[in-house]
Amino acid sequence: MTLRATSSLLPLGALLLSTLSCRDLERFDTHGPSAYCGELVSGPSFQDGFVAKEPVLRMRLTLDTSQLSSLSGKATSPGRLTSNDAEAGLCAPQGQALFEGAYLRGIPQVDHDAIGAMTFGDGHDEDFFAWVDSTCQGTMLAIVSLLRSGDVELRLFKPMPPPRDDAPPTEKPGFALFYMQRNDHGCNFRDAASD
Repeated sequence: MTLRATSSLLPLGALLLSTLSCRDLERFDTHGPSAYCGELVSGPSFQDGFVAKEPVLRMRLTLDTSQLSSLSGKATSPGRLTSNDAEAGLCAPQGQALFEGAYLRGIPQVDHDAIGAMTFGDGHDEDFFAWVDSTCQGTMLAIVSLLRSGDVELRLFKPMPPPRDDAPPTEKPGFALFYMQRNDHGCNFRDAASD
């Protein structure tokens, strides 16, 4: 095969590879009660500003990969997030969990920037950025990593002004990491998204 013939097949190969990888992401979609469930990685190096009294913060994540902004080119909602901390979490004084079926909001502008091509290493099928609105702590940045193993990593960034030394977690900027596994029966806590 000549160089010219080979180079003319490259765009076709790239298109096929892109189509196959999009199709592979569908395996992360959740339907009915299925969800990704996981606990906060509790080591101080992996979290701050997310836990008030309760040592275990759990999240429920549902996904619809057809809504990823990189596939549609517009702002979309590729998932929903719910937490289990209504009784003792940051928003408990208001009688709410930190997240109650909160929509992940895709950020299509990221797809036009070099950061959109960033990956977190081997074993990641897709990493995407989204905004997510908490019930009492404002809008946060979520980075969702779809892993080749079928599991999901969720990273949350909570912006806040510089806190005073004795500030409670509600006034601190925060970072949280969750390792999540699929459960076809859902997570073992109430989910406002399914009410």
